[in-house]
Amino acid sequence: MRRTALAALLLTAWFPLSATAASVTVRSGETLSDIANRYGVSVGTLMRMNGIRNPDLVQAGSRLQVPGPTVTAGSGRHRVNSGETLSSIASRYQVRSRDLMALNNLRNANHVEVGQTLRLPSNAVMPRPAFKPVAVTPIPGATEHTVAKGQTLTQIAKAYKLPVASLISINQLSDPNKVEVGTRLYLTDPSFKTPITTQAQPATTKPVQAKAKPVQNKAVQTKPVQAKKPVVKAKPVEAAKPKQTLAKSADWRTYGPLQVDWGNWQAMGGSQVVPTLNAQGQALYLAVNCSAKKINATGADGSWKTWEAPKNRFEKDLVKDRCQVKV
Repeated sequence: MRRTALAALLLTAWFPLSATAASVTVRSGETLSDIANRYGVSVGTLMRMNGIRNPDLVQAGSRLQVPGPTVTAGSGRHRVNSGETLSSIASRYQVRSRDLMALNNLRNANHVEVGQTLRLPSNAVMPRPAFKPVAVTPIPGATEHTVAKGQTLTQIAKAYKLPVASLISINQLSDPNKVEVGTRLYLTDPSFKTPITTQAQPATTKPVQAKAKPVQNKAVQTKPVQAKKPVVKAKPVEAAKPKQTLAKSADWRTYGPLQVDWGNWQAMGGSQVVPTLNAQGQALYLAVNCSAKKINATGADGSWKTWEAPKNRFEKDLVKDRCQVKV
C-alpha cells in the first residue's frame, strides 16, 4: 500500500497536475483506451498521469486527469443536421473535435445522431447572421438618398432607375462596395444643368421680343421704317454661339468599337474615368491607370471588371493618348 502511494507521489512529481490538466469521470463500460482516443493522448500518458499500473482495471465513476486545458461550455448550441460529422461541425465553429466530445460525453468521434443538440465550447466562433438586404423605396423627385442599413449601391441605383456607374461618378466613390450607412448620395449632377439653362434663356428671349415689335408696328402705317429695325436685331450672329458651344462641349473620339467622351475625364482613386459608348450605343465607364498601364470598364450591371493590360491595338492607343496628357 505504501509502495503504491509512493509511486503515485513520484508520478505526480514527474507530471505535475497544473492548470493545463482537466478532470473527467469514467463512464460505465468505458475503457482507458476510449478516454485516450477521445482526448488525443496515449494510454501510457493517462497511466502515468493517474498512477495506473493495469489499464484494464479502470472503475466506472472514478475521476481521471487528462492533459490539456479544461473545456468550458459556452452559450452556443448546434443541432446536428443530416450529413454532418463531428469534424465538419468542429471546423465550422473553429474548435477541436475532442473538445466537442468532452463537453457532450461522446464516445465515438465518427458517430453523431441527426437532431442531437451539441453544446459548444466558450471559444467557439459563431457564424455571422446572413445579410438581409433592405428594400429601397424611391421618393419621386428626390435629388438625394441617404443610405440605410442593409442597402447596397446596386439596390439604390435600381430603385431610382439609374446606372450604378452614374452614382459612382456623380458621388466620386472610390470603393462602391463600401458605402457607409448614413451616406448622402446625389442622384443628379447639378453641374450639368446650369450651363444648359443659362445658354438657353437668351436664345429663347431675344427672338420673342424681336417678333413682338414688328406685330405692334404693323398697325401703324406712318412709320414702316422703324418696323424693320427690330427684324435686323432679331437675327444677330451671336445668337448662334450657344449652340456651337454645346456641340463642342462633348469631344467624342473613336477607339475601335468605343466612342469616348474625351472632354469629360475625371480623376477617381488614382485612375482616370471617362463616359463611353460601346458598339451597341450602351453607356459605360472606362478607367485608365497610367502608373500601372492598365485599363478597366464597367459591365452591364454597372460594376467594375478586373484591371488588365491593354490587349487590342485600340486599347493600347487609348492608354497611350491618355497617359501622355499631363493631368
